[in-house]
Amino acid sequence: MSRSCAVPVFPFLSRCNMALRRVLALAAALGRRSCCSKPPLPPDFVEALRAVVGTPNVSTATAVREQHGHDESMHPCAPPDAVVWPQAVGQVQELAALCHRRRVPMVPFGTGTGLEGGVNAVQVSAPRHLWPPGALGARPCPDSQVPLCQGGVCFDLSRMDAIAELSLEDFSVTVEPGVTRKALNKHLRGTGLWFPVGTVGVGGVLGLG
Repeated sequence: MSRSCAVPVFPFLSRCNMALRRVLALAAALGRRSCCSKPPLPPDFVEALRAVVGTPNVSTATAVREQHGHDESMHPCAPPDAVVWPQAVGQVQELAALCHRRRVPMVPFGTGTGLEGGVNAVQVSAPRHLWPPGALGARPCPDSQVPLCQGGVCFDLSRMDAIAELSLEDFSVTVEPGVTRKALNKHLRGTGLWFPVGTVGVGGVLGLG
């Protein structure tokens, strides 16, 4: 008489789901194109970025910008105009102040594993239609809100990966935005504590895409 055993199905389904998402994302990536063409950042602004973080930590190369213009979602690539790699809080503050003065959008980037298109350098256009037409209290039609390429500066925070402080008494830890879940759990090894998966996957602890 044969015997059967129960096999947990949720981990298997989860792996299949993630595999399907990756296949769909790869298929979308093969056909990705920038959503629009727009003039590049002024040379003096790019030089100002380099003055803050150094020339090796600023890139306007097409391949680098496209890499930072999408995550693992199926949204079309919308690259920034430049990518910077700050390595200290002070540098982030200086870069943010520079972008604010010049009215240049800022897009934070962690590991690029998001599934919502949060790293895409886009904005939603103003709605052109109301629905129902002519009705009192009509609302904007969602289909009319088309993403437009916004560009700007992508802040790649992956090099800010320090774990500043760990308090075993109140189960808290202070980290920089580039710290991943795996890196944090490696740091916690031997303490009896761990950081659960939650909703951030293998990406940044702070949930950056």
